[in-house]
Formats: sequence, structure tokens, C-alpha cells
Amino acid sequence: MLPEIDELIVKGHPVVAGDGISAFTGAFRPTLFTPVRSRSFGNGATVTWCDRT
Repeated sequence: MLPEIDELIVKGHPVVAGDGISAFTGAFRPTLFTPVRSRSFGNGATVTWCDRT
């Protein structure tokens, strides 16, 4: 599945709630993405768009 991903949209909020779930499974193979745009909101949330490097 990872080879088909050419853009990530990462949404963040300054709160930790529970254990969470893994986004990917399998062997650890770092894949580089470059942030190309970011937006911050008054409540501390952020959205960052990243393109595959």
C-alpha cells in the first residue's frame, strides 16, 4: 500500500487520548515526505500537507 501514497495530510491536535492505533504495519522502512503547506488553527490544531520526496 505505501508505494501508492504520494501525499500525506497530517492532522494534529495538542491532546493525547488513549493508546491510538498504528497507521502502518510491516517492516520499518522510512519513507521521506516533505512538508509543502501547513495551517494552524486558534484551538492549537494543525494540518500539514506533505509530498513524497
